[in-house]
Amino acid sequence: MDVVKAVRDYIDKMVSDTAGMKVLLLDADTTPIVSMVYAQSEILQKETYLVERVSVTGREPMPHLKCVAFLRPTQDSIDAMIAELRKPKYGQYDLYFSNVLKSSQLEALADAGE
Repeated sequence: MDVVKAVRDYIDKMVSDTAGMKVLLLDADTTPIVSMVYAQSEILQKETYLVERVSVTGREPMPHLKCVAFLRPTQDSIDAMIAELRKPKYGQYDLYFSNVLKSSQLEALADAGE
């Protein structure tokens, strides 16, 4: 199996499933994964106008944009996403992960999104 193609297909699915203008929200572990398989110009062609890190605080609210978050389920990334969901900056969030979440992580994210 071609790993680069598999990753590219997964990212294609993520950004294609969310129609319209969007932000791609990444963490320290998924940023190099996306950079390995996509150039910035290619991401722009998929209506992804901004690529941000979930750990960056002080991002401007843009409720007119949708957010596709691709994270590795580490405690730091989950904590940053929980903080993001408690004070949302975007109009919609679609969450994707590079591995399986623990049930406690999923519950914490669900509680934060209420």
